[in-house]
Amino acid sequence: MNLYDLMKNRRSNRHFFSKKIPEDSLKRILEAGQYAPSGADKHPYAYIIIEDQVIKEDIKMHCEIIDKKFYNNSETRFKEWMKKRRISPEKDFLVDAPILIIVAGEIDKPYWLESTWISITYVILAAEYEGLGTLTYTPSETGFLKEILVLPEKIEPVVIIPIGYIKKRIFKKENKTHITNL
Repeated sequence: MNLYDLMKNRRSNRHFFSKKIPEDSLKRILEAGQYAPSGADKHPYAYIIIEDQVIKEDIKMHCEIIDKKFYNNSETRFKEWMKKRRISPEKDFLVDAPILIIVAGEIDKPYWLESTWISITYVILAAEYEGLGTLTYTPSETGFLKEILVLPEKIEPVVIIPIGYIKKRIFKKENKTHITNL
């Protein structure tokens, strides 16, 4: 698959099989993130791999509390938009995916946030290349992750990337959405 097809076909996924990801694939995905350009060449990001089901359950519980509060305070129009896309405060994908990658940035480094997001892009494209699905899930609050993962003050979680083999692939064709069960 060429790069342009890879970018065009990549979609966010919320439905994963629990099948284990080969260690070599995960290694290549994380390595790809390290190839990303970064401000002042500092690579101010870290990947935290979560496979433990108890930790994933804890993360899910916190995310659902935060998202329920967010949804309850959202405008009706936004709630309708989310409903159309079957997005809800329930975050089963956080426990269904065999791996969560927490990407965190070093806030005391130059261009840390921009560099971290470029790295995230490389990670999700590499996962697509490996035949895996991802979701760039950004809880509106991330302080709980700092506590659960015991992160230093200068490390800020940016995104949770559930990664795994997908059950459903959603794609657009001629302005129509199609869902394919795999």
